[in-house]
Amino acid sequence: MSVLENLEPKEVFHFFEEICNIPHGSRNLEQISAYLVSFAKERNLEVICDDALNVIIKAPGSKGYEDKEPVILQGHMDMVAVKEDDCDIDMAKEGLRVKTDGEYIWADGTSLGGDDGIAVAYILALLDSNDIPHPPIEAVITTNEEIGMLGATELDLSMLKGRKMINIDNEKEGEFITSCAGGGTFYSEIAIKREKVSGIKCKIEIAGLKGGHSGEMIRHGRGNADILCARTMLEAMDEAELHIVDFNGGFADNAIPFASMATVIIPEKDIEKVRESVAQTQENVKGELDIKDPDVSISFTEVGKAEEDCIDKESAGKFLKMIISMPNGVLAMSAAIEGLVETSVNIGIVKTTEDMAQTVQSLRSSVGSSKEMLIRKLETVAEAFGAKTYITGEYPGWKYRRTSELRDHMVAVYKELYGKEPVLQAIHAGLECGIISNKIEDLDCISIGPDMDDIHSAKEKLSVQSAKNVWEYLKAVLEKF
Repeated sequence: MSVLENLEPKEVFHFFEEICNIPHGSRNLEQISAYLVSFAKERNLEVICDDALNVIIKAPGSKGYEDKEPVILQGHMDMVAVKEDDCDIDMAKEGLRVKTDGEYIWADGTSLGGDDGIAVAYILALLDSNDIPHPPIEAVITTNEEIGMLGATELDLSMLKGRKMINIDNEKEGEFITSCAGGGTFYSEIAIKREKVSGIKCKIEIAGLKGGHSGEMIRHGRGNADILCARTMLEAMDEAELHIVDFNGGFADNAIPFASMATVIIPEKDIEKVRESVAQTQENVKGELDIKDPDVSISFTEVGKAEEDCIDKESAGKFLKMIISMPNGVLAMSAAIEGLVETSVNIGIVKTTEDMAQTVQSLRSSVGSSKEMLIRKLETVAEAFGAKTYITGEYPGWKYRRTSELRDHMVAVYKELYGKEPVLQAIHAGLECGIISNKIEDLDCISIGPDMDDIHSAKEKLSVQSAKNVWEYLKAVLEKF
């Protein structure tokens, strides 16, 4: 039985639930891409699937719209797949456990993937319909957007005729995004050695933080679990002997890490010193984050006597000190647009392997030269601690167009439907509009979407009424072209 079958618009939520039933976290997109190809073939629509699993579907205009200029509808098929610690779903193999109370939709114990599953659902509902007036549609559904817009980077769009694109990857109804920041993913890696150490095996764990999208939420100054875990261990090392077995936190470079954990070996004589140090760090951190992240917790748990291969003292010290020395958070605010973050960086992932310790950071700036300076700054800090660095997934910003036929059209339709102006917004997060604009000359684009809260987290939820509103608005925009 369908969980969402009684919600309106039925056609949209039908496809949204089908998408939720298919595992589609970043880098795990074979099934969802094949589903989209099958959808198109079953309806005799032209479809292209490239080596990166991006899918392009073309549909002719409805009756009376056959000769109109095509409109590009664009979204991404991957989601940030995260879950609560006690959730037993294997998100690489299983679908989501979708829930609704009629007002919101969420997934039990995991992220929902409304970002950007709702875009794909809108597109499929339009392509499946026989009675919605619309110009020819060129649907572009990309892969691995959440890990650096990798699919969009690989896209060949030379076959597209449209020069107006509606990106459906915003999370606020009534807000039209008209430009965005550029960015990339920055890696720092320190080679480590290991040595056998005996003592009491313990866990240091950071939990209770809000996390969130590192573009949209970075301005709130929320706690970063990876930095807090490194700080906790360094402060304990000031008082006692502590050896790191492993240190892992975060799940995506573009998500503020809400949890992080380290396994350590401590001499029995130093256990109380470390326990007291961790307690003091927690007290300090709770005071610092009292308003921004009041539920933060730092726990210290004894596991038992053990002998483990630990990271040698020199490597561990360099790694922890590098983490707390790295720039993190908001680095500059825009002078041109009040309230807009101009430049930021987020340590999203920390992990250790047998012979390497790594940080992965998402960097963003709406000013190209500031982005380059930030990269140099990160390289300088990392190299000072003996780390090797590299950057992947660099993407350009999306520049605001002073004149835009698409923007004028969409604003006019919005005013006609709702009797008020939409909010025109520039954002600090990255969107595929920047990459695609660089591939299609003179592309005119706007980004829209329904209300979603806490994306990229297990608290994510999608507003049912807002999803319906945006559906009705999107249909009106297409009908009035």
